[in-house]
Amino acid sequence: MQMAIDAMHRAFSLLSSKDSFVPVRFVTKLPSGKLLMLFKPAYVENDNRISVKILTQREKSCILGIPVIQGLVMVVDSVTGEILSIMDGEYITALRTGAASGLATRFFARQDSEVLALFGCGAQGITQLEAVLCEREIKKVFVFDKNKNRANRLIEEMQEKTKAELVFSRDTSVLSDADIICTATNSTNPLFRREEVKNGVHINAIGSFQPHMKELDPFLFREAKIYFDQRESCLRESGDFIKPLSDGLLTEKQIIGEIGDYCLNKIPGRESEDEITIFKSVGVAIQDYAVATDIYNFALNEGFGVELNLFD
Repeated sequence: MQMAIDAMHRAFSLLSSKDSFVPVRFVTKLPSGKLLMLFKPAYVENDNRISVKILTQREKSCILGIPVIQGLVMVVDSVTGEILSIMDGEYITALRTGAASGLATRFFARQDSEVLALFGCGAQGITQLEAVLCEREIKKVFVFDKNKNRANRLIEEMQEKTKAELVFSRDTSVLSDADIICTATNSTNPLFRREEVKNGVHINAIGSFQPHMKELDPFLFREAKIYFDQRESCLRESGDFIKPLSDGLLTEKQIIGEIGDYCLNKIPGRESEDEITIFKSVGVAIQDYAVATDIYNFALNEGFGVELNLFD
C-alpha cells in the first residue's frame, strides 16, 4: 500500500501536467440495469506504455462470495502493440483507489488525526482503511455498513493488522470525534449531515461515480476546500457535485483544483486546523496505469524470479 500511495503521486502529477493521455472512460449499463461495464485506457508516451482496464460492476445485487467489481488490467507496449501483462482488475482497482485516499490523507488531513470513520466495508473499504493507517497514527476506527456481518468481517480481518480499536457503528453522532472520514458506498443519499462533523475534518469520498449517486451533504460545500482526482470527470459524473453546482450550493471558487496540481505545487493545501477538506475521486485510468506498470516493472526486474509468457 505504501508503494501504491507513492505511485499515486506520480499518477496524478502525470494527469495534471498533461504528460499523459487519458480519454474519458466509457461506461455502459446493460439493458437489465443490473450490471455496468467500464473501459478505461491510459497512455504515457515517455514510458512507451499503455494500460487498459475492463471492469464489470454490479449495481444492486449482493452475491455472497462474488466481488461487486471484477475485471482485468492489461499493460501494453505502445511501440509494438504487445500485451506485456494481464492483472486482476478487482485487486488493482481496490489498491489504487485506497492509495489515492492515502495520498489525499497525507496532503490534507491534520497531522494529529487519530480517529477515522469508514463508510462501506467491501474491498474498497478495506483499502481505504489500509491507506489511512499508512499515513496517520489512527487510534480508533468507527466502521459503518448496512450489512453488520460484512462490517464484522472487515473488523476481524483488519484488527490483526493494526493496534487501532475498530468499532461497528450505526450512530452518526460519533462523527463529531472523527478527524478523517472515508466513504466507499453506492449510496444515493447523503450518509451524514454537515452538523454531525467537526471543523478540521478531512473527507475522502470515493463512492459516488454516477449522477444518481450521493454520499455527501451538499451543505458541507459551503465551508469546505475541495480537491478532485480529475476535475472534468467529477463534475460530469458525480451526483455529489452535479446538482449542488447547478443549485448554487457549490461555487467554482471552492474547488481548489486537482490533487495533481497540489503535487506540482500549483495550488495551496490545508491552511488552518479548522478547515474542512474534501478529496473527491471517481477514479481515473492513470491510477491503474501507475500501479500496474509499477507492478510489472517490479516483477520483471526484481520480483518473482520466473518470467511467465502466457502467449507461447
